[in-house]
Amino acid sequence: MFKTENLYQNDDAWGKKSLGNSNETIKGWGCLLTSVTMMLNGIGYDETPLTVNEKMKANGGFQGAFFIPSALPYTYPNLVYKDMEPCESFPAPISRIDAAVAAGKPVIVQVDWNKKAGVQTHFVLIKEKKGSDYIIYDPYKYGGDGPSKDVLLTQRYKYQGKNLKSEISAVLWFDAYGIPPQPPKPKTPVKVPADSISVFVAEDDLAFRADPSVGGYLVKRLVGETELKSLESAAATKKKLGVMGQWLHAQDPDGTQAYTAAWYLSFKKGESPPGSEASTTATTITATTTTSSAASTPKSTKPLPAGALSLIPTDNIAFRTSTVISPETLIRRIPPTEKVISLELSAQTIKKLGVMGQWLNVRDNTGSDGYVAAWYVKYESGSTAAAAETTNVLAEGSASTVKTTAQSVSFRSQPKISGATLIRYLPVGEVLTIIEAGGDAKIGSNSDWLKVKDSSGREGYVAAWFVAR
Repeated sequence: MFKTENLYQNDDAWGKKSLGNSNETIKGWGCLLTSVTMMLNGIGYDETPLTVNEKMKANGGFQGAFFIPSALPYTYPNLVYKDMEPCESFPAPISRIDAAVAAGKPVIVQVDWNKKAGVQTHFVLIKEKKGSDYIIYDPYKYGGDGPSKDVLLTQRYKYQGKNLKSEISAVLWFDAYGIPPQPPKPKTPVKVPADSISVFVAEDDLAFRADPSVGGYLVKRLVGETELKSLESAAATKKKLGVMGQWLHAQDPDGTQAYTAAWYLSFKKGESPPGSEASTTATTITATTTTSSAASTPKSTKPLPAGALSLIPTDNIAFRTSTVISPETLIRRIPPTEKVISLELSAQTIKKLGVMGQWLNVRDNTGSDGYVAAWYVKYESGSTAAAAETTNVLAEGSASTVKTTAQSVSFRSQPKISGATLIRYLPVGEVLTIIEAGGDAKIGSNSDWLKVKDSSGREGYVAAWFVAR
């Protein structure tokens, strides 16, 4: 069962407000927005359709009135968006929906709200299974609806055969980890030291965080060339500036005190961080510095390596011509709503992902090649590098079976990364049967795909580096 409080898109408190970046209203078209809001509240947030609408607008979560579910984790970081699985032309995956709902996972499904030909799209959030039906949180309030009334999916939405397999035309899969990050309690301001020195932000949109780590609560973003007052001694400040992995406690012109990455700070306005050239020697990549721009960067013809990993930024990250932190190397900034493909072997990519000071050679969605900081990207599935690397070794299975070793491993119809090949995401520990000759030799290989069969008998491929005995 998934527990939350029913909210309605046609509530007078927000129903007449504009949906996303459009002239449509939340009342008329906000079913997915409202279902998502109920889901977020069920995993620990405190939102209304209006607050989610504004936050998603600010973070690229709308294309006109079209809500972009994949952008949700970048506003609500403990939420994982896995996939939207269409099933209009074949039976809905009821057994998997049942398993997710029984585990208390949020599942949003698409149904047909009208008897006209085709599917007149409406989204609802599933609460629990009842007999051969689902009790739902319906975001549209009809007469008589209320907290004490159970709404059954096929009793209300019955234009495609009146059974779950035909009435559900798409499934949105989500998961949630931990509790939502909360703003830290206000701290007593630190007195500016007598020998404090000024430093300058060398990057646009630099994160100003409550704690000295990439995971620290984001207080605000700093504009390039902003002058900061160091809250540490002059000697300590000089030792940190330009050094990868060091964080500086500082105060901005508004008086806000927080931490920022010292490797993106300089002593003079408009200059690169000190030692930025030297910092590249600590990485395993060598590159030449090339002045470039997004417009002039040529499209690459370099082939992708076997098993190339698809990655998602966890922040607005710098895409550079080399591993040197400098205004001259910046091609553009890549938002969390875009994906990049690693141009390095999967074994090398996996070792670097999430590691401070490491850089990855990647290709962006325009086809251009460059470098991104490895500590600001994660696997496309939503799994973090740490989660993949710290998974315990699973118990040995039979000679013909393996288990997934990471959350949300892609199960594909063909051995290549593409939206068209994705069948579904596999949970950690799912048992798969090897169905190819010589498949045992591929287990754990960082560049191979393994042909397998899942528990339902469906055949497909998984990345061999995400399975083990």
